[in-house]
Amino acid sequence: MNGRATWFGAAAVVTSGLVWITMSLGPAPPPRWKITHRVAAHRALVVEVEARHPEEAMAIARAIGEPERTRFGEILVFINRPGRRDMLRRVQWTPQHGYVETIYP
Repeated sequence: MNGRATWFGAAAVVTSGLVWITMSLGPAPPPRWKITHRVAAHRALVVEVEARHPEEAMAIARAIGEPERTRFGEILVFINRPGRRDMLRRVQWTPQHGYVETIYP
């Protein structure tokens, strides 16, 4: 029974340390990007994304598109600024052409 009490005491010390570490880190920063809308029809996937760094459009499109490539013949990812629908960039993926980025003025 004494060994069990020691184990629980050690677990309590570790847990309290983890709580302190979590509290000292503060709130997490907002995500670099998030999906705001997604629709699929006729083997095409259209995704709208809000991104704090639109210049990362190709990396964002790959993160979204790579797991979906076998299910779709075309994937379109539209990049907007957070809270806006300004369509700064579009990345299109097709099996024939791969990823192609269009930058809008």
